[in-house]
Amino acid sequence: MLSLIISIVALGAIIAFHEFGHFIIARLFGVGVIEYAIGMGPRIWSRVSGNTRYSLRAIPFGGYCMMLSEDIADQGKAEDGEAAAMSDIIVTKDEIIYEGRHFGKEEQFAVKPAWQRFLVILAGPVFNFLLAFVLAVIITAFTGIDRPVVREVEPGMPAASAGIEAGDTITALAAGRLSVRPQRIETARDIMLFMNVHQDVMAEGGPFSMYYLDENDGGARKTAELIPVYDEELGRNRLGFSYSGINEKAGSIGEILYYGWYDVRFNMRTSIESIRMLLTGKASTSDLMGPVRMVATMDESVDTAASYGLFEAVMTLLNLMVLISSSLGFMNLLPIPALDGGRLLFIFLEIITRGRIPKSFETRINWAGTLLLLGLMAFILFNDIIMLFR
Repeated sequence: MLSLIISIVALGAIIAFHEFGHFIIARLFGVGVIEYAIGMGPRIWSRVSGNTRYSLRAIPFGGYCMMLSEDIADQGKAEDGEAAAMSDIIVTKDEIIYEGRHFGKEEQFAVKPAWQRFLVILAGPVFNFLLAFVLAVIITAFTGIDRPVVREVEPGMPAASAGIEAGDTITALAAGRLSVRPQRIETARDIMLFMNVHQDVMAEGGPFSMYYLDENDGGARKTAELIPVYDEELGRNRLGFSYSGINEKAGSIGEILYYGWYDVRFNMRTSIESIRMLLTGKASTSDLMGPVRMVATMDESVDTAASYGLFEAVMTLLNLMVLISSSLGFMNLLPIPALDGGRLLFIFLEIITRGRIPKSFETRINWAGTLLLLGLMAFILFNDIIMLFR
């Protein structure tokens, strides 16, 4: 139960940090922030400070930073142009009053220069990457780096026949005879991702090209071509080697910082490959994971790690937070209406064309995007529940 609570709080912290990015840059540029909320649904706690309402809401998934906008101002305008009240909004000649809080009209998000609005929207994903980087640096400092080192080679298998031996360091991999640009390998995770992405090449019998440093030949750079062989017992093609699984301590602060940033890039690349695999049919919708399964996975992983000690539980939780925060930042940058990426696209078009996109058109596109996004969220939630029962 404790691990479940911790997992929910951790997911909430990731979302809160994303929204804090929007909030802090909005305030830096003088944009009025009406509410900074953690969670969705009815409020269970709130407080007004510095003209912003800070609130905690009942459903722990989600959050938002509500900025003063044209839409809010329009709700308080009377048809004859005089000051009028609708709900909690009053608009006068010089200010907008929301729930008794006074905002200058110059505090509206829409009246700010395009470059400022661009940075306000961009700040959310950037803060996700920043959080992931800080956590990844902490993990690397404490647990080290999973070097892409060959740990074991099975006699008579393709890797052994090609001359690869335990202790060799893999530097790059390529799949298929037409491969021109090999995939650079920096960690054992790169090998795992590469093999997952190219599982179709493995099933078809390869070939694979391995670039490595020969430990028994003074670290000489070598290349080997591997043709998978069919394993009757396992019922699949194999290359016959295992890799890493043992972390090595980072050699310097610079290496810790580098691999911290590398961890963020790796998770972004994983997100890109996941989308590509979904679009090409290499992965199915059952592989999609929403907030419910995220929390369930975090809960299960942390609970399992806790049996090995508090340190393992904390590192497992931080690793999952790095993965989720990196993925959230990347997904929000996709140019999809209603996401940060969609809003950034409209502002970018405004900057390069030097003309504002018609508000009515942008509103229709965002509403359509919102409906599609809500439909996708409902599908993912349903999928989460089904997969949990399975």
